[in-house]
Amino acid sequence: MSASWDGFRALLQEESRILGELNVVALAMTEALVQKDIEKINASERRLEGQRILHQQARRKRLQMQVAGFGELTLEQVCAYAPGPMRRAFQQLSREMSIKGISLAITVNNNKALILAGMERLRKTVELIHDAMTESTGTYKRRGNVPKSTSSVIVSRKA
Repeated sequence: MSASWDGFRALLQEESRILGELNVVALAMTEALVQKDIEKINASERRLEGQRILHQQARRKRLQMQVAGFGELTLEQVCAYAPGPMRRAFQQLSREMSIKGISLAITVNNNKALILAGMERLRKTVELIHDAMTESTGTYKRRGNVPKSTSSVIVSRKA
């Protein structure tokens, strides 16, 4: 019985370690986004994706073992069910993973906000370019000045 608990603890520790590393990589992405360094952003994106896949694999292994042994019980319930001498370590790992998960969620939301802010700046820049290109010349047409165009700035290859 102790061997299976030791195996589960090893999977839990591995998942917690990988989740911590995922947090570090996500923070590196935040730093790259703040610096607006394209090369750092691309490198961080690749590292983040690789770390995300590693975390998924570790989580899947732990969940397979958890479901096989305990069915529908949550991780907290499984940790509370652990043998007395091991219970505290399991509960500590569970809380540690919860905190790391919350930290990762906050970091991911910050990264999304930075990306959306960048996209908004890009939209405004394109809008200004578009307005400058379609600015009214003041030329009088038969029915007044030509209204500003609402068409896209993107031009086809045939133009």
